[in-house]
Amino acid sequence: MSLKSRLSRVRTALKQRLRTDPIEIELDVVEQLIVQHLLLVEQASFAELSDAVLAARPTADQQQVRLSLIRFESFRLVQRILHPELEPGKQMSFTLTADGRRLKRVIPDQPRSRIQTWL
Repeated sequence: MSLKSRLSRVRTALKQRLRTDPIEIELDVVEQLIVQHLLLVEQASFAELSDAVLAARPTADQQQVRLSLIRFESFRLVQRILHPELEPGKQMSFTLTADGRRLKRVIPDQPRSRIQTWL
């Protein structure tokens, strides 16, 4: 067996060990709108996300947006970015992580119902 083929097998084995198990995630319409907005602007404050969701879904409220962001953080799909130089209330923004950006392939143009996918 050549050195190149051994290195290839070792690399494949390492990738399989480092790869985390896929997680199943269900996204409601509010969560889809959040991901859609973050894919569009890359970084947004809570107020901007709330406004974007409420503009598209008037029956939603800020509490749903807040809970969705907390849920996304627990799945490591969104991360917070602190901007201490800005005025209070605008110091925190959110952006998608690499795993969060992978949701792009399942988010429809017009979210209408829950979707279920694997990450």
